Amino acid sequence: MASETAMIVRDVMTREVACVQADASIEAAIALMLERRISGLPVLDREGTIIGIVTEGDLLRRPELGTAPPKPGWIQFVVDPDRLAETYAREHGRHVSDVMTRRLVTVSPDATLAEAAELMARHRIRRVPVMEHGRLAGIVARADLLRALHAALTRSRATPSRSDAEIRAAVEASIVDTGLFPAGRVIVAVAGGDVTLHGTLTGERQRAALRAAAEAVPGVRMVRDGLACVDPPADHAASADR
Repeated sequence: MASETAMIVRDVMTREVACVQADASIEAAIALMLERRISGLPVLDREGTIIGIVTEGDLLRRPELGTAPPKPGWIQFVVDPDRLAETYAREHGRHVSDVMTRRLVTVSPDATLAEAAELMARHRIRRVPVMEHGRLAGIVARADLLRALHAALTRSRATPSRSDAEIRAAVEASIVDTGLFPAGRVIVAVAGGDVTLHGTLTGERQRAALRAAAEAVPGVRMVRDGLACVDPPADHAASADR
């Protein structure tokens, strides 16, 4: 099934971004995050240039909470002093500049949502500043992607009615697009928008993939499972092990 035109970061990003100055206290940063119900803030220098980001994760290892890991006495003999000093400042510092993450991962407003999601997954982060012409243009977070997904799912439910023949053709195409089943392997029957799937599977996980492929088609009201699962022949399985 052909995908819709790819959305871009500009379509979903938050433009009014709450920021904090690097020399602000961490109390002020925490208060702002709690007030806005957000989990991270871009950090700006006095000229308004973004120089880092401070997140909940930067503030969780603190002696005030009893969450700072203990430091054995021998560690000073095996760890670089600068690294020890940096860790101490992050755990005990009272200014945003002490605790913020300086290595920035940014994205263009013209990047696709797929590119933004891949960045978040690769770097294990929840939000990415959006930069345009060297300036902060917004921020895109996991919540923005979820809102976009919710809107897309809602739109698909509101698609104008389609004939059973149209739905059947679309479901068959969607199944082929999974790359798991050749054309004709699964028999699709449609009545009043209700889809029934018939065919033989060689693994239970294939059942969920088929259901998802059918349910993704606009106009489908429900999916009935008439599929049968059989184990592959024993001699085939044995030869695969050799």
